[in-house]
Amino acid sequence: LFILLGAEFVAVTQVLVYIGAIVVLFLFGIMLTRGSYGTDEDVGRERHLMAALVGVLVLGVTAGSLVDTFRDAELARSAPSTTAQIGDSIFGQYIVPFEAISVLLLAALIGAVVVARSD
Repeated sequence: LFILLGAEFVAVTQVLVYIGAIVVLFLFGIMLTRGSYGTDEDVGRERHLMAALVGVLVLGVTAGSLVDTFRDAELARSAPSTTAQIGDSIFGQYIVPFEAISVLLLAALIGAVVVARSD
């Protein structure tokens, strides 16, 4: 968004800060994760099939929403220049992929909580 508004320095600074935050997040994840002790239980075949089915379903929904959204899209002659125009674009023309990504992120968050609580 900052690049569309002509603030390249702020955009690069934000990317660098986010990269640093992700590195710190990975470090905390590595430090706080306990290693497994003993033998690993073999996950059943039905769980592998269910995981593959859910993965294919999520991929299909995401790809379908992106294809439907951008099917008739043409490159804009002029990019949006104000924050209001960018907001109208995101919450108007691109609302379907925006909501699909938000649901995907929510599912990832719920999955992370479930995995963390199972320990």
